[in-house]
Amino acid sequence: MCGHKMSDRTIPRISLLALLITFLTLAVFASPAFAQTKTFQWLNWDIDIVVNEDGSMRVTETQTLNFSGAPFTFGFRGIPIGSFGNNDGITDISVREGDQIYQKSTLNGYGTFEVLNEGNETVINWYFEPALGTHTYTFAYTVHGAIRTGTSDEGSGDQLFWTVIPSDHPATVGSSRITVTLPEGVYPQKYYDTGGYLVAAYLNGQQTNSLDITVSDNERVITFETRQAVAQGDKLDIRVQVPHGLLIASTPEWQTDEQLADAAGLAIISLSLFLLVAGPLAAIALWYVRGRDPKLGVVVPDYITEPPDNLPPAMVGSLVDERVDMQDIVSTLVDLAHRGYLTMEESKKKEYTFARTEKPDQDLRTYEQKFLKYVFSGKDSRTLASLQYKFASNIPNLRDMIFDNLISEGYLPSKPPSVHSRYLGLAIIVTLMGIGASILVSMLVPGASSYFCFPIFAFIVTGIALLIMAKYMPRKTAKGTEAAAKWNAFKAYLKNIKQYTDIEKSGELFDKYLAYAIAFGLERSFINTFTQSPSATIPPWYTPYPPIYSTGGGLGRPRPAGTGGGAAGGGMPSLSDVSGGLTGGLAGMSAGLTRMLNNTSNVLRSTPPPASTGGGSRSGGGGWSSGGGFSGGSSGGFSGGSSGGGGRAGFG
Repeated sequence: MCGHKMSDRTIPRISLLALLITFLTLAVFASPAFAQTKTFQWLNWDIDIVVNEDGSMRVTETQTLNFSGAPFTFGFRGIPIGSFGNNDGITDISVREGDQIYQKSTLNGYGTFEVLNEGNETVINWYFEPALGTHTYTFAYTVHGAIRTGTSDEGSGDQLFWTVIPSDHPATVGSSRITVTLPEGVYPQKYYDTGGYLVAAYLNGQQTNSLDITVSDNERVITFETRQAVAQGDKLDIRVQVPHGLLIASTPEWQTDEQLADAAGLAIISLSLFLLVAGPLAAIALWYVRGRDPKLGVVVPDYITEPPDNLPPAMVGSLVDERVDMQDIVSTLVDLAHRGYLTMEESKKKEYTFARTEKPDQDLRTYEQKFLKYVFSGKDSRTLASLQYKFASNIPNLRDMIFDNLISEGYLPSKPPSVHSRYLGLAIIVTLMGIGASILVSMLVPGASSYFCFPIFAFIVTGIALLIMAKYMPRKTAKGTEAAAKWNAFKAYLKNIKQYTDIEKSGELFDKYLAYAIAFGLERSFINTFTQSPSATIPPWYTPYPPIYSTGGGLGRPRPAGTGGGAAGGGMPSLSDVSGGLTGGLAGMSAGLTRMLNNTSNVLRSTPPPASTGGGSRSGGGGWSSGGGFSGGSSGGFSGGSSGGGGRAGFG
């Protein structure tokens, strides 16, 4: 085996393998990863600026570069124009390399250049034979409207503010010499206090002393020379100011546009500040004229001990706060029970049943008749559990009918939810109009887009003011205003009834005014107060479990024989007899009645849960007296401004 001779077929296979390895090796070393890197740097970047009497200037840029690696074949220089470059445009562009003058062409051949206007930038591309080592390129162009004109006021002047080396340069600039030549008879302006010239250099927007600045004897030539290299990405600006009037330059278009934009901006800011104050004041004035209740024509005492008229509790509560709360709905249930139209009973399993009495409902208001219909649905009795998810859809209709009754009886001019929605819509319209107007102004007025946020903010604040005022825009009639004032006086009485009435001898007021206390949201204090009254009895329309008996057969059931004494004085048992069983919520009557009222509130407003959430009701949580309802810089001597020129430069 060890001396086995290689077959003739093996030799061609080895040759093919060697060829494959050679091919792969050449492919790898010929890939871009192994290609020679192209690098360059500016040895010098000199700029000569000759200012003409008309405010234009001839700029000559001489760039000396060192190319290494793979050869370079083109260069580019982009110069911003218009308001972006603080000039009115660039013309008369020429490019040369030593004595070779490049020809303008779109063919991109060696020794040619092209000029492209790309939006707010003029781009010069020039093409040369593959180059390595040191090469010098010179291109020149005329800039129109590059001088910012001032006024004849003392200390002002005309300024040349030009970016000589843009921030967008991808290599280090070894040195730079900038020369500014002024026309005959034109010289740099001087500081009044020191006599120094108003000339400066800026590195990355900050005034710098890293350049040597000299002014020739005849004061026409200003030279800036760097003391160190300009790093990649650094921006270099120069600034020269001459006394106003020495140049016969007119104000350039970009400056006029800038001044118009500043004037428009000032007007926009002023108008915005005006709207910021006037808008909310207008909203308040609108409420004063359209939303304020009429002036009360009578003197109403601090409290009234009896209802001032025959309005039922739900209408009273809705008139006073101009919305239909859940407590107004529940007060209707208690009020109708008090007036003999239904009874309530608690079972052993803590379930509740409402029973309709035989009393006819012809004398009831429309919403009260509908309420009974919604609760009983034609039946003589109905469990509270059977109303789960079935009553809430009727609440908007009940709300509308309660407001319709208040309107038809002269207490309200219109439905408060409709008024609120109307002014809510006005707030949205004002906000949208402000946004639309701001967008339109920013499109029509040059430069105004930077002030875009001011009017929007003012209109939004006005919209918010209207949104707040919308809550208070519903108003009452003169009759409604007087009635509400009197009912508020009655509310003050119920709230402090212990101060105005001997409750130990006035127990009958508990059942009589309980529904009103519920509508006012005073049920807690009201019930707790009457638990201290021995004369306050459990309402006859409510049967708790277990039943409370008296010697006289209270609650319609006789006391079983041999059970002992009953309520003091016979008749219905007093609230104090059962006060030991009272807890929170509607605290004050009994645990059963408390649970019944709270559970009734939650069940009546419950709606079916979304299919994805499973069981449970959307009742909004326990309790119902919370008030929720169903109604819907530069150096001294220089003025501001930004530099012209700049742009970008590079080679490839």
